[in-house]
Amino acid sequence: MISTPDQRHGFSLIELLVAIFIIAILIALLIPAIQQAREAARRAQCKNNLRQVGLALQNYHSDFQKFPLGVRNQNLGFGSSWWVGLLPYLEYGALYELYDHNIASCGFNPQNPALIADVKMMVMLCPSSPLNERVNGVLLPGVNMTMPHYAGISGATNTGTVSGSRNSFSDDLFPASSNSMCCLPHLDGRVSATGVLVPNRTVTIRDITDGTSNTIVVGEISSTVEKSGVQIRVDAGNPSGWATGTVNIGTPPLLLGPGGFTPAFPVFNLTTVRYPIGTKDGGLPGIHTDGGPNNPLISAHSGGAQCLLTDGSVRFLSENMNLETLKLLCTRNDGKVLGEF
Repeated sequence: MISTPDQRHGFSLIELLVAIFIIAILIALLIPAIQQAREAARRAQCKNNLRQVGLALQNYHSDFQKFPLGVRNQNLGFGSSWWVGLLPYLEYGALYELYDHNIASCGFNPQNPALIADVKMMVMLCPSSPLNERVNGVLLPGVNMTMPHYAGISGATNTGTVSGSRNSFSDDLFPASSNSMCCLPHLDGRVSATGVLVPNRTVTIRDITDGTSNTIVVGEISSTVEKSGVQIRVDAGNPSGWATGTVNIGTPPLLLGPGGFTPAFPVFNLTTVRYPIGTKDGGLPGIHTDGGPNNPLISAHSGGAQCLLTDGSVRFLSENMNLETLKLLCTRNDGKVLGEF
């Protein structure tokens, strides 16, 4: 018998093209799913960061029977923000030991050992944020500080049924003409002391008469707004880093409200809620300029931003949320009944 070679058949060009086309469709379907899974993981990490901050705040209150000062004046210098007091409760005790509270302008002084320690604090950073994570010595040579993506809530501005001045705390507009010593352009914002982390004063749980589950203490500010066609950052520490509190621009202070609230600018690492979540207009009064006392809650997460309630729980609040409801959540003692949020 005569053997014949095996006849081998390959794929035709059309078959190859069809196979490639099917693979391409499958990849196109998989990529969005993979991206969504990654964003879900980043969002979960962001939420976990805020939970750690919430636990640190509760432990701080347990030890001192009060929450930390939102920001602190230091004799015409930059004082400390609330982040400094939380360092030992966020497993950064060694960094806290380096922090010199007595040095002039302690929150913004490159001679303060803690500010040049080059410690990256992931608990302060939202993984979804497009912003640079560090100051990187742009403002102060040698300083390389984490730029927090979470701001303390000092209250809300007056509107509708929201009383930002309740219980004799101030919610004053600071026009540039109010101080002959300084005509800085950032004096167009409002600063309230009706929240939990307020300038130059401590708040206790008993002061939160609305209930800790109905009061926001920290909110996410981890994305950009637009001003004159340019994307600008409005994250919590702009442009200070985690340590910087306030600089008092008057001696004596411009205004001294009843109850011990001393208005001061800028109020780094804090915000007084004035605008809806996700506000993109960086030209509105109180946004961006020199710390932005009214920087909006905003994030890279689709549809809203993460917020920490004083009881330690974390909620994702929609950018479509009613502004007055948001302001009531940022006010610790407005006495109003909240519905679902």
